Amino acid sequence: MEQKRAGFKDYIQLVKPSLSIMVVFSSVISYLLVPDVLIDWWRIVLLFAGGMLVTGSANTINMVVEKDTDALMKRTAKRPIASGRITPEQGWGFAVLTGALGVFILGYYFNWTAAALAAFSLFLYAFVYTPLKK
Repeated sequence: MEQKRAGFKDYIQLVKPSLSIMVVFSSVISYLLVPDVLIDWWRIVLLFAGGMLVTGSANTINMVVEKDTDALMKRTAKRPIASGRITPEQGWGFAVLTGALGVFILGYYFNWTAAALAAFSLFLYAFVYTPLKK
């Protein structure tokens, strides 16, 4: 059986954009609700990008860890890793890259406490919540 090559759309699917945008939207709104916050659109874009990268990393790890069960369910069988368009190794590489870049953006442009909390949330979702779902 010939394996399809992964495309840009497949990597975007790993991030689960609609779910990730909802998660990141809440952090952007929280940032904007801080009393006396300076509205700096560049920082808002950086917050959104960092949050999307970290959230996307967690979602990718979820798909790598659940690839076998995803392949069995009609709803999830066409996901990039479950279907074989992206290998688990490629998924791990993408997750590490996006997670590290997202944590760096949050730490460098905001503060390292925020970055540590983002990394901790990624860890909890990917390595505690995901395995416990079964």
